[in-house]
Amino acid sequence: MPAATQQGEPADPARSQDSLDQLRLEDGWYARIETDLGTILVRLLPEQAPRSVANFAALAQGRLPWLNPITGEIDETPYYDGLTIHKVEFGERFEAGDPTATGRGAPPIYVPSEGVAPVDFSKPWRVGMAKGALGRISGVLFFVTAVGTPWLNGRHPCFGEVVGGQDVVAKICSVATLSNGKPRKPILLKTIEIYAVGSPAELPQPESYRPPSPTLKPKKSTYR
Repeated sequence: MPAATQQGEPADPARSQDSLDQLRLEDGWYARIETDLGTILVRLLPEQAPRSVANFAALAQGRLPWLNPITGEIDETPYYDGLTIHKVEFGERFEAGDPTATGRGAPPIYVPSEGVAPVDFSKPWRVGMAKGALGRISGVLFFVTAVGTPWLNGRHPCFGEVVGGQDVVAKICSVATLSNGKPRKPILLKTIEIYAVGSPAELPQPESYRPPSPTLKPKKSTYR
């Protein structure tokens, strides 16, 4: 676990993987994401996306029970450990967080629209919540960007920024994929560790959120 607690600038993308533990980090909450291709260090943003951070951190730590779509039973193990990255938008971003590796099997946990500023997707190296069934914002599925994606602003909560391991993000975003974006060779999320640097405020706690049902407009008749 990084021991530095002094404030500093985000890591240069050219930094080697071995230098992550020597980064000068701002006080706050961090997620260390271990993958087959290396480690990604994320500064979480509870001040602008509290519900997204609350769910992500609690699922990673095994503090939030979730409905396992494979067994149909309630699971209380760390959610992300052992999942695979199920989608890559080449050169742009990757998405993870579904035990079925389809992007359609995440537990029914949702968050409201949040996390639109001051850190947004206009710049690269951002972490956001993806959309799930019926266009609702998932509190489980997340993505990591390698380039600026300003068209996602206001559509997805931005709840973190990559401060180390940008080279790993770029590497994942450049792997060969099938036509549906799934990596040809599985990329494993080994584990996600949540930890504090300095003495930040306590993490927000997960809250149940039920998104509004989509409004279905009746089709106009083609008969005259």
